[in-house]
Amino acid sequence: MSAIPGVGPDAEVVTLPNGARQSRAEARFDLLDGRAMFRLARVMGYGATRYEPGNWRRIPICDHINHALVHIFAYLAGDTQDDHLGHALCRLHMAVAVDEQAKQKPPEGG
Repeated sequence: MSAIPGVGPDAEVVTLPNGARQSRAEARFDLLDGRAMFRLARVMGYGATRYEPGNWRRIPICDHINHALVHIFAYLAGDTQDDHLGHALCRLHMAVAVDEQAKQKPPEGG
């Protein structure tokens, strides 16, 4: 796996107003909603138990997007038998993660 840009020993060093120095953090994890992240983690845990941990990484992006849309439209239709927004968030998270994973792999045959 390759490095995440801006994270590591070569990250830019910034000086704070009080003179302290630290690495620049471009990602704003402090802006993520804690309750939404717990909801995502619960759905991920449910999926790991039902299908096995990491199974989702082998599912094509288009399937993740389709399942996210199924949950979104079920939510919009008023279906309440499942946490549709949590599952949609989870499937979009999975689609992004699979996309990022694909960007890190060298092209096949190359």
